[in-house]
Amino acid sequence: MTKTAAQTEAQPEVSSQEADRRHALARLLEIAQELPDDKLVEVLDFVEFLHARYTAPPQPKRGSPEAILQALERVGPLQFEPGELDRLLAEIEEMRLMDLKEHGELPA
Repeated sequence: MTKTAAQTEAQPEVSSQEADRRHALARLLEIAQELPDDKLVEVLDFVEFLHARYTAPPQPKRGSPEAILQALERVGPLQFEPGELDRLLAEIEEMRLMDLKEHGELPA
């Protein structure tokens, strides 16, 4: 079947590399849709690992607000047992007061 001029204009030429990429992505989606949920989660975890290793910008410093926000995006909202959050916040405040007493200032 010969393409018309309008069809040729509507579909720009795709490089061999781009065609291979599109095929691989389509195949990945096709296979992933057939996996059970627990295996799909494993695939997603592995893809995120590869993404972080090869394409993601450097990770923020551990414990920084940016790192905490990124972690929350990955795992979802935090859930605490009744009273657990209050205990954690009290411990943090206790440590801050110890730093203040020991060093005369809070760490940055």
